[in-house]
Amino acid sequence: MLRLLWQELQFRRNGIIGWGIGISFYAVLYVGLYPSFGDQLALFDMGEMAFYEALGITDMTSFAGYVASTYVNLAPILLSIYAILSGSGTLAGEEDEGKLELMVTLPIPRWQIVTAKALATAVALFLILTIVGLAAAGIFSAIASQVETPVTAVDMFLSALYMWPLVMVVAMISLLMGAYLPNRRTAALAATVIFVGNYFGNSLANMYNALDAIKPLLIFTYYDNAPAVLTEGQAIADIAVLVGISLVLILLAVWAFQRRNITVGAWPWQRAKVV
Repeated sequence: MLRLLWQELQFRRNGIIGWGIGISFYAVLYVGLYPSFGDQLALFDMGEMAFYEALGITDMTSFAGYVASTYVNLAPILLSIYAILSGSGTLAGEEDEGKLELMVTLPIPRWQIVTAKALATAVALFLILTIVGLAAAGIFSAIASQVETPVTAVDMFLSALYMWPLVMVVAMISLLMGAYLPNRRTAALAATVIFVGNYFGNSLANMYNALDAIKPLLIFTYYDNAPAVLTEGQAIADIAVLVGISLVLILLAVWAFQRRNITVGAWPWQRAKVV
């Protein structure tokens, strides 16, 4: 399985570099521009607080608030695009391309194939966020003398790594859809619908108290983008919930892949039961 894991990481090498640089550019742009208009943000009108909170904007009057509302808030959403593409293309995409049937002929149990791909995705996401974290810490170090804040370069680096549990869940949802549904297009669409539903569901729940009951069901509930998260980090309980969800999704993906008849492209209700 280790050889398969290494091969999967090699397949993701270009994606790791490309997405790492791309999201790093976003982080450098937003963080680096702060000294140019930081004083003006102190006058930012939060009168429509409910609307801004729905968008994840909780405070724009301080450096920590600005960074939390832009970089910390939006970077994992950008990376989730990669997570959906990578996760849905891992099994269903490889079947569409004719690669998966060759892989299952190897003397490797199917559960190891799914596990290796899940681990490779997890490592790829972590490496991308490491690149982003280094870029964020670097640009902060360059402007630190112009900013009054308790935030440090280490905080900026760690803030990127704290995004990993959330994007990992998105990737594993996509992996499960790829194992369960007949082709990549359907899997990617289903994963996108689930992701968008969670994001906007959380936004609406932040605006209307009547929707508080559904918040525990939404993955964005367990990702904090308040200013304090830069210095205090994500809550351990929230990280544990997201990691737990990822593990459950991997187990479900293994179960779904065990029942999959390669190259047939059958919908779940058309597949024979495993005896």
